[in-house]
Amino acid sequence: MKPRSLAAAILTITVTALALATACDGQETAPKVSATTQASGTPTAPALGTLTTYDNPSYGIRIGYPADWTPEEGVLGSVVAFLSPRGGTSDDLQENVNIVVQDLSAQPMTLEEYTDLTLGQIEQFITDAKILDSSPATLAGNPGHKAVYTGKQGQYDLEWMQLWTVKGNKAYVITYTAEAREYSAVLATAQEMIESFAIADGSGQ
Repeated sequence: MKPRSLAAAILTITVTALALATACDGQETAPKVSATTQASGTPTAPALGTLTTYDNPSYGIRIGYPADWTPEEGVLGSVVAFLSPRGGTSDDLQENVNIVVQDLSAQPMTLEEYTDLTLGQIEQFITDAKILDSSPATLAGNPGHKAVYTGKQGQYDLEWMQLWTVKGNKAYVITYTAEAREYSAVLATAQEMIESFAIADGSGQ
């Protein structure tokens, strides 16, 4: 059973897709999770140790995630969302990292245009949205953009870190979501996951 707060926690998936066609093509794809772990190369998250590899050939993506996080596919149009372990019975909202791949072929746009659209939607659809950082970034070796922002969703005060890139006719979006008070606690792990993200050659065409 998915956590009752998961829909609120990754609502940004819906926000980034509102002015576009459906993010995914509706095809159900079984996750391909490697039994082999890869050594972590990020010294800021020593407790992580290793990452398990999630591989989705249908979308041409690969990412590492901690073995004690839970992958959930197809939530609110995402390719996959990785949920952190619960901190206890009172931990209603699990920190998570989710990936969206959006088909832009029906409405092609540049990275700059996609960035303007996304930042506008954040301010329009997130209650009390406050953008803390908006700057150029690199995602999977491609030029991209990064936004860090806070806001409210229902009873939760949340903080998001979101990175995106446009490659060919697809947009790739990775979002880390946490309660604002817990954001820093899992940030190093989320950053390590994002740094491990890869897009296969030929994807986005």
